[in-house]
Amino acid sequence: MTKEGLDSYIIRGGKEGRDRLGVLARVLRPTTAGLLDRAGPIDGAVAIDVGCGGGDVTFDLAERVGPRGRVFGLDLDETKLALARDEAKELGIAIASFHRADVGAPWPAGGARVVYARFILTHLPDPTVLLRRAKEALLPGGFILAEDIDFAGHFCDPACPAFERYQELYLAAARKRGADPFIGRRLGRLLEDGGFAEVGIALVQPIGRDGDAKRIASLTFAAISGGIVAAGLATEAEVAGIQAELDAFTARPDATLSLPRIFQAWGRRGSE
Repeated sequence: MTKEGLDSYIIRGGKEGRDRLGVLARVLRPTTAGLLDRAGPIDGAVAIDVGCGGGDVTFDLAERVGPRGRVFGLDLDETKLALARDEAKELGIAIASFHRADVGAPWPAGGARVVYARFILTHLPDPTVLLRRAKEALLPGGFILAEDIDFAGHFCDPACPAFERYQELYLAAARKRGADPFIGRRLGRLLEDGGFAEVGIALVQPIGRDGDAKRIASLTFAAISGGIVAAGLATEAEVAGIQAELDAFTARPDATLSLPRIFQAWGRRGSE
């Protein structure tokens, strides 16, 4: 993330943020694996996970590149990076390293076969900066793989006033900080405008009546509540009430909750 992007990042970081990302990673792992497959075999290659958080996808990339490869995780949240380093040590993944980096500045890694970016472009006032850096870091023929949200597709059933208010507040907080909560629908065009070739897109949207997918809305609201109050968009009392109602709704066995629509996009760096 860029330092400017950190200012527009509305979701709590640190240990709590890493725990939420772990739940999210479990939900998305099957569909993210399909996106990673688009790069083909990458044994022995270099891969870069931009905005890596706690390293969930970094570790999946490490498995794909194997012991002869290298994987670099880049993020600005030092707490998450420290947790990722500890986990890499526990798992014995010596080929993965984690670096505090402004993704708008020159990256501490290059010569990559794959650059992967999930849920970071939405937070950047100028996402083209990251795409330029990604292109610089890729070998000719290398792949950029991106996933990001289109918040307009977020839904629940039956109707829940707390869920609707959560949506309103998320959008207001994102826009107030210059983020783009609908960037997913633009991913393909952004990659093409960034000079990538053979661009493709796909759409995934996990939903749940139980399990981790059902918990994401409540966890996300908890993670943005501090930013909402700080921005003057709601009082602490209102936020607490929304959280309680949203938690109760999530616990209902007849309730269905979705994640936002998630667009996947991929493309190649040309030989120029």
